Amino acid sequence: MNGLGAHNQSISMKAIGKFILLDAPEFDAWLDAQPVKRKITLIQHHHTYIPAYKHFNGGNHFSLCQGMERSHRERGFAEIAQNLTTFPDGKIMVCRNLNTIPAGIKGANSNGLCIENIGNFDRTKDSMSTRQQECIVHITRSLLRRFKLTASEQAVVYHHWYDLNTGKRIVKEGTGATKTCPGTAFFGGNTVEAFKTGLLPLLKT
Repeated sequence: MNGLGAHNQSISMKAIGKFILLDAPEFDAWLDAQPVKRKITLIQHHHTYIPAYKHFNGGNHFSLCQGMERSHRERGFAEIAQNLTTFPDGKIMVCRNLNTIPAGIKGANSNGLCIENIGNFDRTKDSMSTRQQECIVHITRSLLRRFKLTASEQAVVYHHWYDLNTGKRIVKEGTGATKTCPGTAFFGGNTVEAFKTGLLPLLKT
């Protein structure tokens, strides 16, 4: 075993070291086979900003994640920050053991799972592909189901909602020191209200 938990032998996964590349159905089978021992209450969404769509060539899933890991280690992280990464073609990369706390959002990591979505989803930048949209909805719903969480702004959170200095969730939009992450155009916007009208209804269907 390589530290990622039990693997369903029916999954035709591609793997390089700890990195595992899956499509949506394969992800569900993989997820159901994982013995997750820590309590998960938050599903975090981020965008990578860099790499952006222009850096994805349709076949460099592994090299992009390996590059992110090198960058994260240079910043002092023990390994790549995120547990999962989604790509413009709808593929999913397992990056960090689900039992390992991510380095995603200060103040929201202990019980969190971090999803990095390849792309720069600020307005006028990358236009998210339909496949990636469907992938994000799919894996978010799958994670909510797996950890018995109700789709809401309490269970699914954006990096933008947390103050970078204090690690506390901002009470009023426009206050505190925040990132635009996961992007000002991420499913219609990065605010709580945008989540409620953009991503949340898709998670409930």
